Amino acid sequence: MSRPPRPSFHLRLPPELKARLEAVRGGKSLNREVVDRLERSFGEDLASQFGEVIAAYLAPLDDEDRAKVVDLASELAAMLLAKPRKRAP
Repeated sequence: MSRPPRPSFHLRLPPELKARLEAVRGGKSLNREVVDRLERSFGEDLASQFGEVIAAYLAPLDDEDRAKVVDLASELAAMLLAKPRKRAP
């Protein structure tokens, strides 16, 4: 049996935002990147939770060490996002 067609939604993006999305999408289509980001926005905000937990550890660090930790956390997040996720049914 064939699936019913998915609804189409046309979206106008500012050129700067579109360029940023295209720069981070990796091998995914732009549509998939936008859908993934929207789905995450409705889920549990893990970034905020992580920020709350790590803030206590970052506070005593000087600016240079704090920047290093933030860079490492960004690299970790990028690696996790690059890994294909299983889609919920």
